[in-house]
Amino acid sequence: MSRIRLHTLTAIVVFLGWFSQGCDSVYHYVVYPPLRLEYMLVPDEQLTARSGDSRFKISADKQTVSYDAKDYKIEIKYMTDSHLNMAEFPDQSQSGLYSTNPFTYGNWVDPDLGYIPNRFTVFKVTIFNYAASKVNFDPENSFVKTDKGESYSAYGREEKNSRNQSLEAYFKRKKGTSGIDDDVFESRMGIVRRTVHYLGKPVFRGDVRDGLIVFEPLTDGVEQLKLTVKNFILGYDENNQPSEFTTLEFFFKRVEYTPPVQSLNGSAKHDSSNVVLKTFDANARPSAELNIAVKTTNVMAIDELMKPLADYFGEHTDCKVTFTRSSLLDDELKRSNIVLILADEGKISFSESNETAAANFINRGGFILIDERSSSSNSENWQAISNFMDNVSAKLGDGVINARIPSDHKMYSIWKRFPELPPVDENLLSVQGREVRPYLMGISHKDRTIAILSNRGYSIAWGEFGPVELRQGKDFTRQRELLANILLYARETGKNGK
Repeated sequence: MSRIRLHTLTAIVVFLGWFSQGCDSVYHYVVYPPLRLEYMLVPDEQLTARSGDSRFKISADKQTVSYDAKDYKIEIKYMTDSHLNMAEFPDQSQSGLYSTNPFTYGNWVDPDLGYIPNRFTVFKVTIFNYAASKVNFDPENSFVKTDKGESYSAYGREEKNSRNQSLEAYFKRKKGTSGIDDDVFESRMGIVRRTVHYLGKPVFRGDVRDGLIVFEPLTDGVEQLKLTVKNFILGYDENNQPSEFTTLEFFFKRVEYTPPVQSLNGSAKHDSSNVVLKTFDANARPSAELNIAVKTTNVMAIDELMKPLADYFGEHTDCKVTFTRSSLLDDELKRSNIVLILADEGKISFSESNETAAANFINRGGFILIDERSSSSNSENWQAISNFMDNVSAKLGDGVINARIPSDHKMYSIWKRFPELPPVDENLLSVQGREVRPYLMGISHKDRTIAILSNRGYSIAWGEFGPVELRQGKDFTRQRELLANILLYARETGKNGK
């Protein structure tokens, strides 16, 4: 061994010996990052019950607290960093300091701390308007007060419109001068504008609105907090100015939390780990057997109603496709591998036997795709669909996750490629009070996506829905390709679907 290598080896041994004898804590800090307990916020049952108001309710999974006033309901749930990283923004959370997820630090580890700190404290707020004329929510009238005496007001979105602090100003302070910094800033603000609550138009009767509210990160040692929603708007006067208000207080406690294991690419596990997913060349003619049970409010004969889809599959694929009108009964679903629920005009409803049949269907490897299209702001159908899938999820038991479908989900690339969702029928956007979601919601069970919920009105492109003049002269190729991708994904991941 050369003298240089011998001296080097000796120096390393001495250095490590010094670490182990005199600086054990430093050694553990450098080699093993400091152990850090993870925490999350859950509704505080004791403090909630102490309010004496039976309209406050805590969900069965102990994650969500709601105020149900019958005419309207507000649900609030804390969003963990792991959920924001893995389920909501998986693509935007894997680039270290340049991660564009605006609500967390992504996978960046603070070198001074040795772990990933919290950037913010984030809650999801969902507002259901069942029977009130219109209600509204100003997130900047929301405040958090902790048991350590700290008080935080919610961040606004854009700097010019915010009364207090804003997310735009926060990220401007963090922004460097390079082109990459500009891109990261714009990407973060794009997500903020899509997902963060703001005082916009009211939530009209029959509608639902959800979004995030953002506060400063909690300091160490906080055990309880109160989230106050001040001046929630219950009514408007003859001049369309807010005139009736209420103030609500929601109580949370901090508990230890073990984050779920993140998949290697950082995405939430929406795909079955038991299936090697077959993909198709974008120019190929894919083949699959698709036995589709259709539940719809439309009374047209099913073969006539679904003829545009049958024609599309016949022209562009080698799939064997059958459509059957369904009442979602257990025996009839045994003959299907896809359930397509299309809510157009008319009222859609579901029974408990439908929920049980749907859960059994999913356990056999089935897949449910739902699209709601309404030409009015009254979305009773959307509420009925949401309740239906909530109850189906409850019957499936543990392992159910409800989250936005991430942009890297395999259904967006199994055949045709979708860097963004196809546009919606522009006539839907002109309906006052209707908010078309810029994403698809997905339900996964045991690491397999088992249902998709859309209120984007794609059914107008999939069948003979709506007035003929809305369809004439329009190219619905991309909307039909998206459906084909979803159905191919469903068949490839269905474990024992028939």
